[in-house]
Amino acid sequence: MSGQVSSGRLSKVFNIAKDALKMGLVLLVICVIAAGALAQVYSITKVIIDKNEAEAEKKKRRDVLPLAARFEEKEIDGKKYILGYDAEDKQVGSIFKAAPKGYSGPIKITVGVAPDHSVSAVIITKLDQTETPGLGTNIVKPKFLNQFKGKKGNEIKLKKDSGTIDAITAATISSRAVANGVKAGWEQYINDLGEKK
Repeated sequence: MSGQVSSGRLSKVFNIAKDALKMGLVLLVICVIAAGALAQVYSITKVIIDKNEAEAEKKKRRDVLPLAARFEEKEIDGKKYILGYDAEDKQVGSIFKAAPKGYSGPIKITVGVAPDHSVSAVIITKLDQTETPGLGTNIVKPKFLNQFKGKKGNEIKLKKDSGTIDAITAATISSRAVANGVKAGWEQYINDLGEKK
């Protein structure tokens, strides 16, 4: 009788293991299908995301060099520049990017440089959303950014640092980060592509 009991228990254990294996296989199939579906959705949306990013990049370029009809990328010692040309193929300026550290994270900026090597435009392309709301986030406003137009060299500093740029009240760190990022990028640009005038 003990042989029947242990055989019955063994059969019960075997059935439980078989059921667990079936559930595991079903779960595996579901996971494979879900992963495949997710990969398919990603591949479809990746094309859309890439297209949107390319359009956003074109808009940034047009915003800082509005006279340019076409753009050409140039790399010097690992630093990327974008050269802008008008319809007659005359260079109307250059673009560089910088990402200085703000109050709580990087501030990504795009800077246009005119043929006379002065700053033609500055736009904030990405601002860490942890900058102080209402203060540090004001660096994206034209009132602050327009101060950089026409500036060169040591003019591209805050007035507090012997420059010509007014800092945003109560947001000196963010203001200084943008000014220092523009100045450092401009100096690198002059070193790589221009002559100081």
